[in-house]
Amino acid sequence: MGRIHDALQRAEEQRASHGGARGGAGSLEHVLDRPLPAPGRLTRRRERAKTLLDVRRSRVVLTDSESAVAEQYRSLRARIQSIRRGRTVRSLIVTSAVPREGKTTTAVNMALCFGLELEHRTCLVDADLRTPGIHRAFGELPEVGLAEVLEGHASLDEALAEVPDTRLSVLPVCSVPAHPSELLASRRMEELLGELYERFDTIIVDTPPVLVLPDATTLADLCDGALLVVGSGAAATPPSRTRSSRSARSSRARNAGSRPCTCWNRSSTVSPSTPRPDRH
Repeated sequence: MGRIHDALQRAEEQRASHGGARGGAGSLEHVLDRPLPAPGRLTRRRERAKTLLDVRRSRVVLTDSESAVAEQYRSLRARIQSIRRGRTVRSLIVTSAVPREGKTTTAVNMALCFGLELEHRTCLVDADLRTPGIHRAFGELPEVGLAEVLEGHASLDEALAEVPDTRLSVLPVCSVPAHPSELLASRRMEELLGELYERFDTIIVDTPPVLVLPDATTLADLCDGALLVVGSGAAATPPSRTRSSRSARSSRARNAGSRPCTCWNRSSTVSPSTPRPDRH
């Protein structure tokens, strides 16, 4: 015991000779005195990492083209092309009953599938003017978007962005307007779609959920078809699915029958419905 006591006493004397217990470089107090990383810096790092992960997931057709998920999107494209053999389907809205069912991810990857075809010119339009999400999948985009074009503050050429190595153009949302529903229901929106028909073979429009806002129903009247994305396993027979289907049928009745389809997210079941007159 005496040897242990002597060793501890010598260690204490050495530590005191190097600046005392509080000032020593190896002391616990010195370690605790070191400043912690700024919370804001950690938050920004997490946000950047989450953004990169979201981009990778939302563009799986490009980032993981050999995966089963990418193959399902290509199967969805093939199903739509088979419908096109008997009917004209140049424009398609993509919507869902409620938020967070994967409609924007479906719109992005379906647009990429069409844009990778050499014979197709494709345009992806973000028409969710309240909570846009297309810009997160493509990174840097123009400083003007759909709202500025509809309000007359920018031209279509200024708002369109080309996706490298594809025949896909993106019309994003860069600012949230004061009256989004009125803009989408305006005469200018109809004229804008006419301009897009002159430039592109396929137009895919990402819209808000059909049960939350009237915007999807408004745009369904202007397009050739509708794709309803349903989250897989969300519910067995939810009332929202019935209401969203009824809303699609109501819009179809008002406009001579647009073609709604249903896409079960992560199982890719698509079924066409009644045709509408061809658009030339």
